[in-house]
Amino acid sequence: MAETKQSILITGGNGFIASHIIAQSIEAGYHVTTTLRTEDKSQQLLTLHPEWKENISFDYVPDLIAPHAFDHVLEKKSFDFVMHTASPVTFAVKDIQKEQVDPSVQGHPILYVIDFFTSTLRMLESAQKLGGTKLKRFVLLGSAVSIGDSFDPMTKPGKPYTEDDWNPVTAADAIKDHNTVLGYNAGKKHAEEAAWKFMSEEKPKFDLVVLCPDIVIGPMIQPVPGPQSVNATNSFAVYSFFNGTNKDIGAVRFPFYHYVDVRDVARAHVLALTASKASNKRVILVSGLITPQLVVDIVRMYFPELRDRMSEGSPGKALPEGIDPTGWDVTRSYEIFGEGWSYRQLEESVVDTVRDILAHEKQWA
Repeated sequence: MAETKQSILITGGNGFIASHIIAQSIEAGYHVTTTLRTEDKSQQLLTLHPEWKENISFDYVPDLIAPHAFDHVLEKKSFDFVMHTASPVTFAVKDIQKEQVDPSVQGHPILYVIDFFTSTLRMLESAQKLGGTKLKRFVLLGSAVSIGDSFDPMTKPGKPYTEDDWNPVTAADAIKDHNTVLGYNAGKKHAEEAAWKFMSEEKPKFDLVVLCPDIVIGPMIQPVPGPQSVNATNSFAVYSFFNGTNKDIGAVRFPFYHYVDVRDVARAHVLALTASKASNKRVILVSGLITPQLVVDIVRMYFPELRDRMSEGSPGKALPEGIDPTGWDVTRSYEIFGEGWSYRQLEESVVDTVRDILAHEKQWA
C-alpha cells in the first residue's frame, strides 16, 4: 500500500509568496489544501499550474475575519501542518485607522492589519479546536517589520537586528503621522505578538514557527492579469524603475532596505515544517541590501533594451544620500535550516524578477 502523503493547509493560496510555498510543498511530496476567497480563483491557479492538480485541494473562506471562519475547513479534513500566509500588502491605504488598524480584538486593545491579524487568531482558534492530535506545527508568515525599529533614521547602522528585537511602533504613531507604512508595521508586530500570546495562554498541542522576511522580490507564479496585479514589493522595489513611476532615482526612498527572494522564503516555509530547532522560534529571513540604485544598475546592465524606459541615476553609488541602514543577523536561519541553506544574491533575484515581469507584459499586451 502506498504511503499516505502528509497534508498541509495553506491559507491564501493565490498570493505571491503562498503560490511558491504551494509549488515547493508539492515538489517536496506533500498534499496541499489551500483556502481562497472565491471558487473562480482555484480555476485560475490550476490553469496556470495544471501539474498541481493531483496534489492540491481547494476550500473557500470568503471572509477571513468572520468568527469561526476556518472551522469548516478543518472539520472536513485533518492536517499535519498549517501555514497561515493570507495577508494584504499595500502602502496606498487612505484611512489607516479604518483599513489597517483597529482598536480592539475581542475586547482587547490589540492592533492589527485587518485581514492578517484577525484571520491569524481565527486560524489559531480553529487549529486548536479542530486540529486534533495530528496537527504538529503552525507556521506563520510574519515580517521583519515586527523586528526592525520603524523610528531608526537609517543614517548610521546600529547593532544588527536579531529575533530578540521588537519594533516599538504602535498604531497611535501611524495615526498621528497619517503614515500607512507605520500602520502596516504596527499591525504586523501586534499580529505576531497576539500569536505568541495565544500560544502562551491557550497552550495548544501544536507548536508555532514565525518566519520574518524583509522586502520579498522574485518571479510571480500567482495569477497576474495586469500591471496593477503585480505584488506590492516587486512593484515598488523593481518594476517602478521601468514602468514610469520612479524617474528621479536619487530621490527615491524605500521603506526598508533589505530583501529576500520569494523562492528562499518558500523554501524556508517547507523546511520549517520538520526542522526540530524551529519549534516555537521566530526566524529572520534576509539576504542582503537592496536600494534603488543597486536595482537600477542591475536592470540597466542585464536589460539594455530597458534603458530608454528608465533613468540612470548615479551608477555605482549604492546607498541613497544620507541612508546607511542597520543590518540583520541571520545566524538563526542557518542554524535551523542546516547544511545547504543559502540565500539568493540580489543580482539573481532582480534579473529573474525583471525577466518575469517582461514576460507578463507580453501577455498583457
